[in-house]
Amino acid sequence: MFHTPVETRFAIVDRLIAHGDRPLAFPAAMDLSRHQVAAPGDCDALRFAAQARKSASRNAFQPAFSASDWRAFSSFCISQRLPAGYRVMIPGRADRTLRFVVEGSLWQESAVDAKRTKALLPGTILGEDAVFSDAPSDLDVRTLEDSLVLELSLSRQRELTASCPAIAFELLRATGAVIAARGRVSAPREELAAN
Repeated sequence: MFHTPVETRFAIVDRLIAHGDRPLAFPAAMDLSRHQVAAPGDCDALRFAAQARKSASRNAFQPAFSASDWRAFSSFCISQRLPAGYRVMIPGRADRTLRFVVEGSLWQESAVDAKRTKALLPGTILGEDAVFSDAPSDLDVRTLEDSLVLELSLSRQRELTASCPAIAFELLRATGAVIAARGRVSAPREELAAN
């Protein structure tokens, strides 16, 4: 059955026995297919959450996450330091990455809808439409100053869903809330224009 020497097999069994009844590692920690990003003491996601709580923007992302949920969430994100003038999103390209502004500011322009031109400040979310659609974006987004952005790619969103379904569900709910808030503001303007 095994083509290993008897001593090696006994060594493997000894290691398994030595493991004892310690609990297995958390599934996200066992995932070797994604980059393991060490969470610093000052977690970027917690800093983002603090900024979002203070923000009055319709794009403020305010899920019902605990501090430990934010830490787990941040383990699936990549922190990106972006220089001023960096082009984050290009119109016509499909980009399924969800971004969270931690520091700095970004400028968003839409080739289709002038009402979507705005500054994105810390605590706001970018790319919320891409969570629900494969369509290419019409947004051109650039950094106005050196900025820190958390990025959650589509593959990492899938990993988050598999590892932490409750956090992934709350992520979708809060993302949908941002889209709904934007829709509530633009709907009265469209009704007035139609009348």
